[in-house]
Amino acid sequence: MKFALNGPSRGKGTEVRNSRSESVTRLSPVRQWLGTKAKRQLMDRLTAQQASLVRAVSLGDENYLNHSYYLDPDSGKRVAHELDEDELTSFATTWGLAAIECIRDLNRAIRHITEPGRRDRYIRAAVELEILMDEQNWAKGDEEVYKGIPSYLMNGYTDMGTLPSPTQRNGREKIKIDKNRMKDRLVECKRDGMAVDEPGVEILARFYNALRRDIAFDERGVERLSREYGNESIVLSEYLDKGMGVCRHLSIFFQLYLQEAGIESRVVKGNLRFYVFQGRHAWNIVRLGDKMALVDVTHPDTNRPFILLGFPETEVYESAKKFSRSYVATPDEQNFYKIGA
Repeated sequence: MKFALNGPSRGKGTEVRNSRSESVTRLSPVRQWLGTKAKRQLMDRLTAQQASLVRAVSLGDENYLNHSYYLDPDSGKRVAHELDEDELTSFATTWGLAAIECIRDLNRAIRHITEPGRRDRYIRAAVELEILMDEQNWAKGDEEVYKGIPSYLMNGYTDMGTLPSPTQRNGREKIKIDKNRMKDRLVECKRDGMAVDEPGVEILARFYNALRRDIAFDERGVERLSREYGNESIVLSEYLDKGMGVCRHLSIFFQLYLQEAGIESRVVKGNLRFYVFQGRHAWNIVRLGDKMALVDVTHPDTNRPFILLGFPETEVYESAKKFSRSYVATPDEQNFYKIGA
């Protein structure tokens, strides 16, 4: 399934362009195009397993990983078929435009592997490939500021809140995604995502339980950590290590977990009125088949997140009011992010 994509919207006076269709796709940063030298360097960095994954997606052959090698007549060892530059270019281009679709294709190919041990090795190789493609595809460390919240959260993405300054903050920390330090958790999420044939409420509950197993809501702890780091960005894995966070951290973690399962979703920031609570909040909007789901992992429903299904998205927000929950999303032009340093 293809979704309309928007061009970049930058924090330096560029007008924000709205989505043309009811989709969870949001604003995306400028991607870096592969030149000949860059392609060769990237080819050299790929492991044999990663090259086979790229080839499986480029060829559109879901069963490719079961015949991606041949036996060397001299050694009797498996040797992977070579990847050519055109196949890598095709994969890299698609990744820059529709990373979630690529992840779904990777997951489908891995599901066809019949050997459990080999499948686990490919799951880890896929996560490492995704991080590599993030680093290859998007500008990093250039202090460029973008508006909105991208629908795909890449390695190095830094949530800057409502302040478009790359060096200052306004009352809250800047949160930087560091997938390399979170690799084991992302591998676990990809494995869990492959345990279900079609994504539904069950996988949302599974990821919620994994998230709340590791992260306790701790507003004071977050404030102390924020003061400690000052204007510097705090890597997301720091909250995983300390086992604490608030709604903005929980929604980002949840988004990363959904991404590994190839589920299209986005983080939404805004305001929530829920009985006596009224204030800033963050939640997720998820596409499940032909439905949109509002998922709130901070204000849960017993042992699973608060989930409302419907279509279009406006209907879901209206339904939330029946549960004394009023969600109002912040406009894209009031959210800012950067990538890299």
